[in-house]
Amino acid sequence: MISSVSARDVRADHPAVPTWLPHVGEERSTPSGESLGLGEQQDRTVPTTTFPRSAPEIGAAFRGVLATAAGPGWPGRVLYALLLLPVGALGLAFYFALFGSVVAVIYGVGLLLILLVLAAIRAFAGLERRMLRTLLGVDVPTGERVRRLPGVRAKVRRLVTSASTWRAVGWLGARVLLGAATLAVLFFSTVLSAALIVGIDWNVLNGLPLLALIGVIVLLALLLLDLLVRLAAAVGPRLLGAGAEQQIAALQAGGRRLADRNRLARDLHDTIGHALTASLLQATAARRTLGPAGDEPLQPEFARQALQHIETNTRAALAELDRALTVLRAEDDGRDPAPFAAPTLADLDELLAGLRDGGLPVALTVDVGADGIPPEVQALAYRVVQEGTTNVLRHAGTPATVAQVLRLGDTLVVSVHNERPDQQESRPGPGGGRGLAGLHERTRAAGGTLTAGPTPSGGFELCVVLPLAGAA
Repeated sequence: MISSVSARDVRADHPAVPTWLPHVGEERSTPSGESLGLGEQQDRTVPTTTFPRSAPEIGAAFRGVLATAAGPGWPGRVLYALLLLPVGALGLAFYFALFGSVVAVIYGVGLLLILLVLAAIRAFAGLERRMLRTLLGVDVPTGERVRRLPGVRAKVRRLVTSASTWRAVGWLGARVLLGAATLAVLFFSTVLSAALIVGIDWNVLNGLPLLALIGVIVLLALLLLDLLVRLAAAVGPRLLGAGAEQQIAALQAGGRRLADRNRLARDLHDTIGHALTASLLQATAARRTLGPAGDEPLQPEFARQALQHIETNTRAALAELDRALTVLRAEDDGRDPAPFAAPTLADLDELLAGLRDGGLPVALTVDVGADGIPPEVQALAYRVVQEGTTNVLRHAGTPATVAQVLRLGDTLVVSVHNERPDQQESRPGPGGGRGLAGLHERTRAAGGTLTAGPTPSGGFELCVVLPLAGAA
C-alpha cells in the first residue's frame, strides 16, 4: 500500500530549490527550529556604515576634512606654517618677474610686462588676505578694487600709483623673508637631529638624553615656526589691508551714504505719509456723498474728483517708493544712484489742491521776491508745508489752515497755521511723532530754526526760518 506524502513535507535536495510551494489560500507557519524567511512584504535590514561608497560621498567627506583643517585654530596655523616655504618661493618668483620686466623696458615690451606683473601681485595679495582670514582668523580689510574703476586708463593709472599695490609688493618681500626663515629652521633642525641620530653611537646610557635633546630641537623648531606664523598675522593686515587714505575715504563715503539714506527715509516718510493721509481724507469725503445702498452718489462730480485725487496720491507714493528702492539698490551695488528732481515751491499748489478737494480749507501765500531761492531751500520749504498739512489732517481733522512762504531779508519763513479743530469731527488717525523730529534735524542741518506749538486761539502753528546765504 502506497502511503501519500503531503506536499508541505517534501523538501528539495538542492538548496536553491524552494522548500515549500504553497497552494492558493495556504499559509505556512515557521517550523520549530527553522527561522522565518523574508517574505515579499518585509524589507531586509541593511547594516549602516559611515564609510563613503560613492564618488560624491568621498568628495563631500574630503571637503569636510579640508573645512575642518582650514579654519582658525591650530589646524589652520599648521597649514599656514606648511605654506610658508612654497608661498615664499612664489613671492621670490614674482620679484624675479618684476625685475625682469623692468629690464625688458629697453626692448619696448617692459611696460606691458610691468603692468601684468603688478596686476598678478595684486591678485596674489587678495589670495593672501583670504588665507589670513580663513586659516588664522585675522580680520584684514579689503583694499581698493582697481578692476571696478571705469575706463582702462583710470585702471592703469590707479594700478601704478595706488599705495596698496606697492604695499602688496612689500608683503611679497616679507613673504620671501618668512620663507627663508622657515627654510633655515627646517634645515638646521633636520641637520641637528640627523647629526644626533647618525653621528653618535647610541647605547643604554646616552639613549634617553639624546631622545630628550632631539625632542627639544623639534620643540624649538615648532616654536620658531609658530613665531613666524604670528609675525605674518601681525604684519599681514598692515601691508594687505586698506591704507589710511583708503580708510578715510571709506569712512567719508560711508558717512555720505548714511546721510543719503537718512534723507531718503525722511523724504519717504513725508511723501508717503502725506499721500496716505490725503487719500484717507478724500476717501472719507467721497464716502459721505453716497446715499443708502444701491443709490447713486449725491454729488457724483465731487466723488469722481476725490477718487481722481486718491489715484494721483497713490501714484505719487508708489513713485517715491520706487525711487527709494532704486537708490538703495544702486548704493548696494556700488553705483551712483540716478538723480531725482527735488520738489520746489511751484509744486505747492498741486500739493494743496488735493487737500482742498478732500475738504481741508487751506490757503497758500507765497511771497519770495524777485530773486531766486536755492533748490535745497525750496525742497525743505516744500517738506515743511507737506509735514504741517499732514499733521493738521492727522491731529485736527479739517479746520481752517493757512500756509505761508515769505522772504524776509536773507531768510525764508515757512509757516503752517490751523484754527481750533472741531471736537466732533473725526480725524484720519494719529501719526508716530517722527515727522517733526526729522524736520527739526533737517532744519538744524540747514542752519535754521523750527518752532511748533499751540496758539492762544486753540490752534497749532509750525514755523521754520531758513537762511538763504550759504544754504547747503
